[in-house]
Amino acid sequence: MTRNLPRDREQQGTRKVMMTGSALAAVLFVGFVVWFAAPQMFGAKDHLGRPPTGADNSAPATGVGTGVPTQREAVSEAAKTDPAATEDSTGSRARAIKQSIQPANLSDQQRQQLRSIISSANGPTMDRPNFEMMVGTSVPRQTQVADLPPEATQLLNGFWGDQYLIAGNDLIIVDQHSRRVAGIIAGVR
Repeated sequence: MTRNLPRDREQQGTRKVMMTGSALAAVLFVGFVVWFAAPQMFGAKDHLGRPPTGADNSAPATGVGTGVPTQREAVSEAAKTDPAATEDSTGSRARAIKQSIQPANLSDQQRQQLRSIISSANGPTMDRPNFEMMVGTSVPRQTQVADLPPEATQLLNGFWGDQYLIAGNDLIIVDQHSRRVAGIIAGVR
């Protein structure tokens, strides 16, 4: 039950409650500013609950959106030699692509021929891909790809019917059935 208080005591109590609330709000505001702004000002790790991948540090843990391939140059032997294999619900094609990675081993002459084939084909290019440039990584459906020219498949001795795109200066070969990166050939542009 409330008592009947004189008007000045009631105002004094209300003033105390308002001042305490204002002080608490000011402390919370300063705390949030320090919590969010201080790490960026001093280059420290932020506290936003991001996973410790290193993506918020100066060296990214993945190549997504950086234009830098995570894997320099490699091809999948499974995608190269077995283009007719299709993806199934168990993901066996994706596993085979990832597990059969080998170096590309192209000579300077082959690389020069590939460069001229790709430059005359005018295929899709992007500076910074929206996927990780690594053999076996899934290429998003919205990423534009084109059929790999037959001259390139002859030169590479495989990848018949597969697709490609140019990311930065690298040729990215995309498996036609699983839409996974089947090969990365550096320096073709």
